[in-house]
Amino acid sequence: MNDDLRGLNTQKQEALDGSPAIVNDEAGYIHIKFQCGPIKEHKVNGTSIENVLELLANRLRGFQKGPFRCRTNAVAITKIEEAMMWLEERTKTRISQGVEGTNQAHKEEE
Repeated sequence: MNDDLRGLNTQKQEALDGSPAIVNDEAGYIHIKFQCGPIKEHKVNGTSIENVLELLANRLRGFQKGPFRCRTNAVAITKIEEAMMWLEERTKTRISQGVEGTNQAHKEEE
C-alpha cells in the first residue's frame, strides 16, 4: 500500500480524491459524512455515494406517489438509477481486478 494512504483520515481522504468527506450545510439542514478509506481497513465510518443516490431516488419516488408526480421527477429517477448502475459496474470491475476494498485504482476496460 502507498505510504500516503496509511492512517487515512478525513483530511487525507479529501486530499486524495479532491472531494469533501463531510457535507454540512450552515443552516443545519444537511449533514453527510462519506466513508473514509476502505471498509476492510477502516470499518464503516460514513456513507457511500450509492447510499446517497438511493436516498435521493427514494425521495423522488415518494413525490411520484402524491400530488408532485411529474415527468421530470421520473426522468431524474431514471438518471439516478443509471448512475447507480454505472457505480455497480465500477464495483464489479474492481472486484474482478482484485482492487475492491483497497485504495488502489482499477484499470479502465476497453
